[in-house]
This record gives sequence, C-alpha cells and structure tokens, in this order.
Amino acid sequence: MLSFMRGSNPPRRNTASQARIEYEDGKSWQEFSPPGSEYLVRHSIPPGSMFNPPLHLHLFQTERFRCVAGAGVWHQPTHPDASKRRVVMRAGDPHITLQAGLFHRFENASGDEDLVVEIGLDPESQDAEMEHRFFRNFFGYLEDCRVQGTEPSLFQLELFLWTVDGPLAIPVPGIPNWLNWWISRGFMVVLGKWIGEFLLGYRASYPEYYSGPMRKRVD
Repeated sequence: MLSFMRGSNPPRRNTASQARIEYEDGKSWQEFSPPGSEYLVRHSIPPGSMFNPPLHLHLFQTERFRCVAGAGVWHQPTHPDASKRRVVMRAGDPHITLQAGLFHRFENASGDEDLVVEIGLDPESQDAEMEHRFFRNFFGYLEDCRVQGTEPSLFQLELFLWTVDGPLAIPVPGIPNWLNWWISRGFMVVLGKWIGEFLLGYRASYPEYYSGPMRKRVD
C-alpha cells in the first residue's frame, strides 16, 4: 500500500538451490541437514560475523546447540538459574538446550578461530521447514545488504522473524519477563506484519532465497 515509502531492496543473489551457502566473502557459511537429522543446520561463524545474532527469543520453540569446532558463548540474561545466564561451550562439550520464551543470544568466543555450531529444534518435524525458509531469507537478505553497502530494514527483518515467532528482544528494565515477552512480540507484529508487509509491501519470503522444500529425507 505504501511501498513507495520504503527503502530500495538490494539485488538478491539466487541461492535457493544451494544446500551450502557462503556469506561474508566466503568467511562464513550455513549448511542444511536432511529431514530426520538431529540438527537442522550447521553454521560456520568467524569472529565478528553477522551470524552472531542479537538478543532475541523464540516464543514457542526449544533449541539445541552443539559445538563442532571452536568455542562459543551463550547468553540468557533472564534465566532464573544464574549459572545458565552465561555458558561457554567448546567442541566436544555436551550440547546445550535453550527453552522457549527466554531471551538469548550467542557468539563466537574466540578472536581468531571460527565457531562451527549445529542447531536443532524440538520437535524437529514440526518446525524444520519453517526454520529452513527463515534461515535462507534472513541471512540471504543480510548478505545482500552487506554486499551493496545498504542498511537492512528493521521492518523486513521483523517480518522474517514473524514467520518463526522469534522477535528481537525489547527488554524493559524493571518489569516482569512475561511482560517483556509480550512487548517484544507486539513490536514484531506491528513493525514486521502490519507495517512491513501490509503497508510497505515487504515479503516474508523471496524465491531467490527459498523456493520450497528441497532437503531429501533420511531413510
């Protein structure tokens, strides 16, 4: 409706058919596993990478992380157990599980070594293709913005996040965590769905990034 008011979209690379996608001039990549695998996707994350996500939450989804190489640090600042608010995991350590509804982020803990991490969902069969579409669109868009030197649109990012119920965290000090949960979700819906999609004409998925299920099922 008001698409003339939005910023211009960067030219999109066509990566929809690639099972392994490279980013940041080949310094980082993501690779998708077949359905039925324990982990949905593997990321290789260099220091300072765009794959180090900001603080966010998953409204209804539990995530599992396994460190394959390097070291990472996971932050859950609102976790009721103080010992789990900052967890360092190295290759060979047991996987960690992040429960739905808790603010969290993770990052490469090394200044000179890549972090290779696998991400799984609970349950995998319910959410895997939805997440598959999200990862391709979200990071494909960020990469194209990076290459073109343009700032990503917050409205577009929140619309991508709306597809997986995973809003950016908007923590307000001094109020209960459940209320921050609703505030973050509300901003995502308003900025992403109402303004981003309905008013500005952004799309929740682009065929250059995602063209439908492509992963072969594990026998």
